[in-house]
Amino acid sequence: MIKLSRRNWNNVLIFVVLILMFFLYGIPQRLLQSDPVSYGLIPEQSQLLMVSFGQQRLTQAGTQWRLHPQSSANVNSPIIDANQLALAWQHTLLLEVETTSLQTKVPVAQASVQVVGQFEPMIWLLYPSEQGYLLQQAGQTKLFALSTEQAAQLFLLP
Repeated sequence: MIKLSRRNWNNVLIFVVLILMFFLYGIPQRLLQSDPVSYGLIPEQSQLLMVSFGQQRLTQAGTQWRLHPQSSANVNSPIIDANQLALAWQHTLLLEVETTSLQTKVPVAQASVQVVGQFEPMIWLLYPSEQGYLLQQAGQTKLFALSTEQAAQLFLLP
């Protein structure tokens, strides 16, 4: 056994406790930071009230969702299921991407989202990109990647 004074054993115990704290707290925190963070279109635990896309509005009537006005007069346009559209807005997860500035790009679509308890709507802007689309909340700097299918479903693109 190593012969140390009481003071030296106290120092050893302090260093052991510090090392244990690092392993028990520091490493899991680092692992959580390295995982990709996903965001929702609306804040967690929020209830969707209305989504407005240009001339069309998705609103809740009782337990059902309604799209007003329904699709355009074009007979070739598909019928849009308002309930599926509302579910897509409530449950789509977004992954943040690093990209260059969008100052020179013009959004191809815009949606105004109203949730319960917020007076100001959230404005989502959709930009074209090489891999599909980029999504940005107005006033924020974060950009999120959207596939072409997701963008068509969420923003009612042709």
